Amino acid sequence: MRIKRIVFTLLMVILGASAVTSQQKSPRTPQNIPYKFETEPRAILSQGNELTAKHPKLFLRIATLNMLAVYKTQSGNSQLGLAVSNDGGDSFEPPVMISEANANVHSHGENSPNFAVKGIEFYTIWEQSREEGGTDLMFARSLKFGRKFDKPLRLTDKTLPSTNGFSHLAVAPNGDIYAVWLDGRDTRTTTAPGTLAVYMTKSTDKGATFGKNIQVTPSACPCCRPSLAFGTGGEVFVSWRHVFADNIRDIVVAASLDNGASFNKPVRAAVDNWQISGCPDTGAMMQMKGSRLYITWHSEGEGTNAGIRVAWSDDGGKTFAKPLLASGKVLDTNHPAFSLSEDGRMLAVFQGRDAAEKEGWGAVRAYVVEVNDNGTISQPVAVTGNKKSVLYPTIAAGTVGRVFVAWTESTEKGANVFLSRGRREFPDQESKRP
Repeated sequence: MRIKRIVFTLLMVILGASAVTSQQKSPRTPQNIPYKFETEPRAILSQGNELTAKHPKLFLRIATLNMLAVYKTQSGNSQLGLAVSNDGGDSFEPPVMISEANANVHSHGENSPNFAVKGIEFYTIWEQSREEGGTDLMFARSLKFGRKFDKPLRLTDKTLPSTNGFSHLAVAPNGDIYAVWLDGRDTRTTTAPGTLAVYMTKSTDKGATFGKNIQVTPSACPCCRPSLAFGTGGEVFVSWRHVFADNIRDIVVAASLDNGASFNKPVRAAVDNWQISGCPDTGAMMQMKGSRLYITWHSEGEGTNAGIRVAWSDDGGKTFAKPLLASGKVLDTNHPAFSLSEDGRMLAVFQGRDAAEKEGWGAVRAYVVEVNDNGTISQPVAVTGNKKSVLYPTIAAGTVGRVFVAWTESTEKGANVFLSRGRREFPDQESKRP
């Protein structure tokens, strides 16, 4: 009897351990994170202003909220400018114009201007019309908190006219500035039909000069923005939507171990097998947090699992964890973006429709999720809007739960930028208040 009792006890211990292991491996239920946004979003520009704006990008620098956007002036040109708020988004100063007044900034879809910040340095990149045809990729810098910008310089070193757009800009930990973009200069030679090459250049002197343009890959989906990130071991990561056989268009990531001089064979972030005969105009975005590389993108997969994915790599981009579906039951999702707050909160924003509103055909809204280190993602929280469809939302995660979301929206006077501010309510927040 004693032997039977010991065997029974051991069996229960084994079964209990097995149950614990099973629970640890099973996916956790997404949390309902209590984010609360202000009742009505605010227009960045008043209706009486001579400017209209579109395609904002937000970033926080200590106590200031900064917004990069494309402004339509009375002359008819599209000009890039930076507006600053020193009161948490209550009001914005008139924008400091970055591009030249007589030039025309191209901004459509995911092909919108981008920025990178390091300390007091502000860098920006955009596509601009070229007199002899085609376009150029332009760059400008401010070494004085964005209050004044140097004369723009051209990044593309091509000899024949071509298109150059869908760019992304980032600063490496050592201060080097990298830019990647989709480039049409090789369409007559190495690029496969219906694709564009991904090119890269970098600056080692704070944007005073840039090196030779380097081809990262000869064939990428032609209107899905590539993106950049940097590893803790000096790696340079570039992502793009690759065109596989049978028009499968999935996201890949390639790593460089020599500061961008060459790249390893690209790794598929996930085998979505999204088959589409044309470019879906939706790229990926990456974010490094500690030693973990996060990536988010939209895919319709094989038709039954459409939505926003989030995956990560803990081995320098060699392999990626099985992606999580961050968008939940939200429909018609697209254009995700990350933001990492100074106190370590990782947020993502994307656009989509509420499945319960107007039988799934309500206005497109912005949604926010929180990405946790334990491999879970919160339920999507809808950002307060104007009951009109939003386009290309952007996000800036602030400290102690603050979050800012901006987007483009149509008005009677044309496109305008709207901002909604939110706060995260922490479970023990009330008890900590004085």
